[in-house]
Amino acid sequence: MERRIVGPVILRGVPLLLAGAAIAFIGAICGIGGGLFAVPMLHYLFKLELRASVATGLCLVAATAYSSTLAELLRDDSSLDLMLVGPLSLGALLGAQLGFRLSRRLGERRLKTVFAVVLLVAGARMLLSEGIPPLPGEAGIQAPGIRLLISVLIGAGAGTVAPLLGIGGGLVVVPALMFTMPGLGGLAVRAAALAVACVTSARSLQLYYREGIIRWSLGLPIALGALAGASAGVHTVHLPGMSQVGQRVMGVILLVTAVRFARDVARLRRGLG
Repeated sequence: MERRIVGPVILRGVPLLLAGAAIAFIGAICGIGGGLFAVPMLHYLFKLELRASVATGLCLVAATAYSSTLAELLRDDSSLDLMLVGPLSLGALLGAQLGFRLSRRLGERRLKTVFAVVLLVAGARMLLSEGIPPLPGEAGIQAPGIRLLISVLIGAGAGTVAPLLGIGGGLVVVPALMFTMPGLGGLAVRAAALAVACVTSARSLQLYYREGIIRWSLGLPIALGALAGASAGVHTVHLPGMSQVGQRVMGVILLVTAVRFARDVARLRRGLG
């Protein structure tokens, strides 16, 4: 009896470990938690209901965010700006509660339409721009008061989308910071986005835990893999030229996500028609 149980668990756990490591590696380079990949995988391959996929995918997002942030803090050349992360995290806490409530009330078609447009514009701008230098500069918003307000608002946006889509919020934080505060540098933007994901993923997991819909048998293996993959991604992105590569990859991810949402909207419209 034990062999019948252990065998399938191992066969399912090993691929999840490897998938978690690969997703977290890419996420750490781009500044995202990886829920963008984990949620569809859990939904389509493991046949979880979409809301359960979102909740379970947050296990990977949390592991990626915490592992990446710890690895960044331990580096001598760390790009983590705690003065930036503070207001971003404050906004994220406020937004997470709103996003969780919206996940129960907001119509799926309307939500996906908004995201398709926003992500399409952001992705196109990131791909067509000359690229944000990896290290800090003088451009962008520098006034402390304006920077504080913008940071809180960006954090709130990230916190709102986290429980809605099962992501850490990097899809909002990375392009928003790059376009409003390009003087931060690409490495600092990526590090800040992942640090904020620590807050958004933890709060979102807490909210979903109360509903009891997290599938721990899937969430824990993928999270364990993410711990190693995220750390490797942080060290990789600090190599020369890798920050710009991460920006380009992020642009492609945004465009692919926008197309995915647009296709879902079209299907929903056909279903209602």
